[in-house]
Amino acid sequence: MDRYDLIEEFDEQFLESTYLPSAIDKLRLLGAIDYTYYRFGNYAKSLDLLRKHSIPLAKTLSNPEILSALKNRQGAYLFELGKYHESLEIYEDIYTNSESFEKQYELFTNLGINYLKIGDSNRYLNFQLQALDQDIQNYKSKLTIYRNLISHYTSIKDFNSVLEYFDKAKDLASQENDSTELALIDMYKSEFYQTAYLDYSKALEYLRSAENDINPEAQYGMYIDLILEKAYILTKTNSLNEAQKVFEESKDLALSKSDTPNYIDALVNLTDISLKKGQIDEANTLLEEISLYPRDNLDFELLVKYFTVKADFHSKNNDNRQAIEVIQPVITQVIERAKNNTDSQQGFWTIEDEYLDAFQLILRLYLEENDMQNALSTLEQFKTINDASLYNSPLIKANKLSESDLAEEKILSDRLQSLRNKYLNASEADRFEIKRQMDQVSAQREEILSKVEVEKKSSIPSLWKLQRSINPNELVLHFTEIGNELYVSHVTINDIRIKRLPFEPEDKERFNNIADNLASGFTNLEDLYDLYVSLDLDIPKHTELITVIPDNYLYRIPLEVLPTRSPDSPVSFGSTRYMIEDHHFRYFTSLKEYDGNRRTLSNGLENDFAAFAISDFKDFTINDLPSLPFATVESRNIENALTSLGQKKVFNGDQATKEAFKRSVENSRLVHVATHSEVSEQNPLFSTIYLNNPDAEADLESEQALYAYELFDTPLNSEFIMLNSCSSGSGNYIQGSGIMGISRALRYAGAKSLALNLWSVNDKIASEFATDLYSYLNEGHTKSESIRMAKLNQLRSANANPHFWGAYMLIGNPSPITEDHNGFMLIVSLLSFTSIFFGYTAYKKAA
Repeated sequence: MDRYDLIEEFDEQFLESTYLPSAIDKLRLLGAIDYTYYRFGNYAKSLDLLRKHSIPLAKTLSNPEILSALKNRQGAYLFELGKYHESLEIYEDIYTNSESFEKQYELFTNLGINYLKIGDSNRYLNFQLQALDQDIQNYKSKLTIYRNLISHYTSIKDFNSVLEYFDKAKDLASQENDSTELALIDMYKSEFYQTAYLDYSKALEYLRSAENDINPEAQYGMYIDLILEKAYILTKTNSLNEAQKVFEESKDLALSKSDTPNYIDALVNLTDISLKKGQIDEANTLLEEISLYPRDNLDFELLVKYFTVKADFHSKNNDNRQAIEVIQPVITQVIERAKNNTDSQQGFWTIEDEYLDAFQLILRLYLEENDMQNALSTLEQFKTINDASLYNSPLIKANKLSESDLAEEKILSDRLQSLRNKYLNASEADRFEIKRQMDQVSAQREEILSKVEVEKKSSIPSLWKLQRSINPNELVLHFTEIGNELYVSHVTINDIRIKRLPFEPEDKERFNNIADNLASGFTNLEDLYDLYVSLDLDIPKHTELITVIPDNYLYRIPLEVLPTRSPDSPVSFGSTRYMIEDHHFRYFTSLKEYDGNRRTLSNGLENDFAAFAISDFKDFTINDLPSLPFATVESRNIENALTSLGQKKVFNGDQATKEAFKRSVENSRLVHVATHSEVSEQNPLFSTIYLNNPDAEADLESEQALYAYELFDTPLNSEFIMLNSCSSGSGNYIQGSGIMGISRALRYAGAKSLALNLWSVNDKIASEFATDLYSYLNEGHTKSESIRMAKLNQLRSANANPHFWGAYMLIGNPSPITEDHNGFMLIVSLLSFTSIFFGYTAYKKAA
């Protein structure tokens, strides 16, 4: 009867009853109540039921198989709530008694996924591979493990391994003569070639192969998904006539099955193609047909696509005002959805093509209307959307919230999603009431999340107010990459200008190659100069200070390394002039962070400075951590250079432990890290600092790696953190997303600014650079000026190749770390000038 509401209504009476015997029948009834809680999303009540009733009863019955199954369920519920560490403890407990667990491969898979969620990807991989070694009777379970491995290797860009496991999966499905699995594998492979290689012809090839294995009647759902995906790819590659034919096919098929959502999907995309082909009347006819159908059950992404196409129709009819009215609420809901509903399993926002199209359209409309204020505000909102991945991360929430809070927050999030869909489909008259409901649910959710206590930044102020804080000789360059466009915003005290540059895959490849060459030491000056010219920065002559808010590739290529005049050759590093020689630079991750750029000297902390340095990594279980001979010397040299600071602590070698770091970092103004650290490209919260563990038996990566998410349990009060000897966890060069991510993660944990090397540099050079930097800081220079002076020192006295002097970037608050000696000298100079001036005036009067 599916009357779960009745079970929930009388559950308390049943649980308090003493009439039922402690037997298997009671356990089954408890299972029914548990399933009811699960259906309603009440994971906290399910967990309470398991702990207080089901598990104790299973122990009384001495049934190890049932006990393991119940614990397995307990681990699954904890996982759903984001309590990965607690879930891991449950599965490890089952693992120690694994003889009682009938499906060993499931246990290994569950263990592995939990390790992945806490950042220990090596253990995840190990358990997935162990699962494959089990005697798995059900071949589909083995295919699931292959899919897990394909997903893992895709995330770390090990594409050879991805293709190897695709082949294994296909061989297995072929052996079992399973045409459905063969079709699914080809569909997954098509998606892989799209995302990994942007190879749309290969993607179409695999979709056609999958089509041969699907029966359109018996497997309608798979078939309609496949032909729609084929049509999307054809549209992307501008094969509009072919795409139109496939969408017509999908429309007719959906109509024959009374499948309204997919029918509307086809209509929306046919409208889009008509607009691209300039067939405005045809587009109008299609939109009128769409308006006849209810849209309540459409996916959010399809709704975004529909309103984007509708707005584009108005734009094509020269009615930009109406187009903006249609698309603006959609952008608002996309942003709110992203901020309030980052994927609970991943902790970051997926940027769907539909969202990119919506953002690109509204930006085009704003620029055509010369509305630079709204255009820049939209670019800033897009840039900072993934900040939600930090304070919405399950790892952060799970440590701060109770199980009941987590379950309730999950229910409220789902409710918000439903209301957003309803809001977009509602009339203007109904939107007010739906918005009131959304605000109410959002307020309830925010009340729960306020317990997380991360340092959320408020929204940016009005741009006119922000402009007033810009210096007369300052230019703010704000870069935002959206799809195949790069937006370059020039912001000064009295002007905002925005350029939209094409940024096609070949442009991205060019940027990436330049960054790779710079990072590897094979710097090509001519390429860097060409990049300088193509960016067309148009810097006003009076500009002294350039504040840069980069995006993606421009985190890997700092602007100051760009030559401003044509070099004599690709390697004649001393024959040109670099931007750093003519301008001062500051870097922030957003305008929001720039606006919060106020001088703050942390007072009342135990330490002015704390350093952590390790030179020898032979006892570390993590592979390929080379020695850093100068690291411990570096920390002592910096300690000696900071004569203006009082309390200083240096933890070298065995003293540089996780415990010491977590204990000291919340009470230290400056923190210097001269040990290996890795910036995670997949999730900034998994960025790591490698430290010693006093436990000689420690053999887990997580016991020698301090993850960024662990710092949220130890609020930072640091004005400045320097990570020397950074690298990428993937083994490749650090990507822009990782640099931006770790900076924001540390900022939300409470740090004011971060300096790190963008690529690996020689240990000796890194040590000398850091010592120079701290010496300049000790003299009272700002952080940004100190890093500039250290770079210029290397450029002019050592090696002019930007690879050697351009590796470091300071992100965040640039203020001095000491009382400003330079400011004092300026006052002295002004007083001297005033004395001379008055003396000169008196002399003139006397004359």
